[in-house]
Amino acid sequence: MKRRAVLAAAIGAGGLLLAGILPSMASTTTSQQSSGHTVAASTQSGQDHLRPAQLRLLRPGRLPASAELPKTWRHVALGIGKARFLDPARNRMVRFDLTTGGKVSTATALRKKQAALKGTRGLKVVGTSTVVMKSTSGQGRLTVSTIVYTYRSGNTTRWVATRYIGFWGNKTANIEITVAGTTKDRKDLGAVINRATQSIYLAG
Repeated sequence: MKRRAVLAAAIGAGGLLLAGILPSMASTTTSQQSSGHTVAASTQSGQDHLRPAQLRLLRPGRLPASAELPKTWRHVALGIGKARFLDPARNRMVRFDLTTGGKVSTATALRKKQAALKGTRGLKVVGTSTVVMKSTSGQGRLTVSTIVYTYRSGNTTRWVATRYIGFWGNKTANIEITVAGTTKDRKDLGAVINRATQSIYLAG
């Protein structure tokens, strides 16, 4: 796709720029993996429906962060270092949180997330995994811990994948990415989170 789309929006004191094209998926390598479905195994199907663009997230006192996203998805401000993008055509989204602070490992962050989910209505943990992925944005080897689960929202079953990422071979959780939608959207959402993971760029 040759056209580029540009969208600007504000995130706290910073700003946001979307522009880009769909690159091919890079390979992933599993280091540890539980039984059950894991998003990190990659979902090639569903990519035809994506038109990722580049996100530039300005953090106070730091250089921009960026990741490739579907360019039609709309930004919703969540505060400094956080962003959510909603699909205007369907009830699905991707959310970024750069405020994790790198205080714990990706695996520990995953375990804390799983513990925090206890009591969620209709919760079913589909799978958890810790894998190594290759960055396509020059961020080295990525340590990626993911939890995939479903829960009940009204009469609907929601499918969610939350992921913690460490850069340059480190295991420290520097960013959290979550995608959510219906269970029938899981392949497309898997492609969204994989593309965002591999293209994420944290400068400074």
